[in-house]
Amino acid sequence: MIMDYCEQEMTEGKVQLHIGLQFEDEPDSLYVAELELGDNGVVREWKLFFNGFDCNYTFRPAEREALVRYAAEQGITIHELNEA
Repeated sequence: MIMDYCEQEMTEGKVQLHIGLQFEDEPDSLYVAELELGDNGVVREWKLFFNGFDCNYTFRPAEREALVRYAAEQGITIHELNEA
């Protein structure tokens, strides 16, 4: 994944993080990962949008890790809920 921007906003009482990205196998398609954040930066929901439409995509663990790292590089600390 190639990520090119990251912005955080409050919408309807929810903190959301938007990360613009491209997949290497689709270089002409721009996507937006939308992460809903809960307490202490825990990601409650991971979504992927293309042209405003929900792709119903399930991020692979390596992709989620890359998004967490990219957000950290942008100064936003988030993490996955570690379910036991």
